[in-house]
Amino acid sequence: MAIYRTVHMSFWTDPKVDDDFTPEDKYFYLYLLTNPHTNICGCYEISLKQMSQETGYNTDTVIRLIKRMEEVHKVVKHSASNKEMLIVNWSKYNWAVSDKLIKAVESTAAHIKTSSFKNFVYEQIELKRNEKKERTKESASFLRGGNTLPWDLCKSHSVNP
Repeated sequence: MAIYRTVHMSFWTDPKVDDDFTPEDKYFYLYLLTNPHTNICGCYEISLKQMSQETGYNTDTVIRLIKRMEEVHKVVKHSASNKEMLIVNWSKYNWAVSDKLIKAVESTAAHIKTSSFKNFVYEQIELKRNEKKERTKESASFLRGGNTLPWDLCKSHSVNP
């Protein structure tokens, strides 16, 4: 388990967060992204009581905020029956295209109780695998004498296209 979580600076400038989130929404979402129950796959078990104790909000406020995050902002999915929270864009900001990481995500995802959450995480894993295959093809093409360096590689190597 990680002892810290990184929050991208783009969190604060994201138009959705900047325009639509209240200060309370921002605080609660940051909590959902960084609390001690999070894991590598972005779907974790957590109870309303734990969220209430850790944020200082009463249970009714936690329920209201979860509903807002889920229905208004569409950034999480919550299963009250299984006490699981799924962070929708977790893979976008927390997963690399490394085989080692993907194996760790798969291992953790095997323990997800909510079948729709598990399916979602496995779909994200497959998208990352396909992304890796595409990058490998682009890199191979470039190395064989292709004319241009793929834009994603330019960004990661600070090269202006």
